[in-house]
Amino acid sequence: MQTTLPKTMRAVMCTATGPVSVMEIQEVPVPTPQPSQVLVRILGFGINRAEMFTRQGHSPGIEFPRIVGIECIGVVAGYPAAETAESGTASPRLPIGTRVATCMGGLGRQIPGSYAEYTCVAQANVRPIPATSLPVGTLAALPEMLQTTWGSLVNGLDLRPGESLLVRGATSSIGLCALQLARKIGAVRIGATSRSAEREELLRQNGATEFFVDNGEVAKAVAQSANGKFDKILELTGTTTLRDSVRCAVPKGTICMTGIQGGEWELEKFTPMGDLPNRVRLCAYGGGPDDFMALPWEELIHDIEAEKVKIPVREFKLEDIRKVHKILESGGGGAKMVVVISDK
Repeated sequence: MQTTLPKTMRAVMCTATGPVSVMEIQEVPVPTPQPSQVLVRILGFGINRAEMFTRQGHSPGIEFPRIVGIECIGVVAGYPAAETAESGTASPRLPIGTRVATCMGGLGRQIPGSYAEYTCVAQANVRPIPATSLPVGTLAALPEMLQTTWGSLVNGLDLRPGESLLVRGATSSIGLCALQLARKIGAVRIGATSRSAEREELLRQNGATEFFVDNGEVAKAVAQSANGKFDKILELTGTTTLRDSVRCAVPKGTICMTGIQGGEWELEKFTPMGDLPNRVRLCAYGGGPDDFMALPWEELIHDIEAEKVKIPVREFKLEDIRKVHKILESGGGGAKMVVVISDK
């Protein structure tokens, strides 16, 4: 490790499960990287519902107090003191000062997370950020969003050029990104749902070609629409609308459940032979380090820089973390919320 590192850092400590008040900014020791880890000085991190669920106590097996946070961008700041570039690491060591991104891999769950000024993660789970003019706030929004969206569309749904896609719960940051990436992949018909008719223009601006007001049931409106049911359906609302979503798919169509915006983890009294239409396929996507590393990361960053894909972002400071989680609990909506710690 470098000898010029500070001894302490600011971090958001989640002292227990509960309301936003359980999150406190504390001065804690800068972590020491263990074998095969890298120390990252954090520039910014995205805010995710998974962190809200963990803070609320919905993530089994997580012990508190804990620093949460499942993604970040930052700068390589150090390596284990006794580790050489050739010793025991499967990935080539990135030079100190390299800007990198990381997500998942136990971050914020099994290991201290990204709501801090420094964190340690597996060297095999960091990707260098290509040369770009994108600001820190935009870059901080990308690791988990792109991993989840691309993974859901490509690995979960196996979306192909010429197919149709319905995004259920499309006004979330993941939903808006999914509309744009579906267009990039080559979907020819892209449907989107929202509880509010006022969101139609926003969704069409982001790539939707059809819009459905979602009162919990859209299957009838989809079936009666000019083009009928969809080949693929990305379910972001979750179990509260899943029964209805599977009825929006054509025979041999696929539904991928990725989000839990509806706040319900379980689907009571689900009967596959009754609730799942004949020959309709249902899967789930959670993502992980392998999915992040397989992502066309550099290509997508260049698409965002060229404004082929637009990522709306709301920036906050570390001191705003309780406010950010209150916004998240009220629904979030549209822009990806990020915390920027430093722009250099």
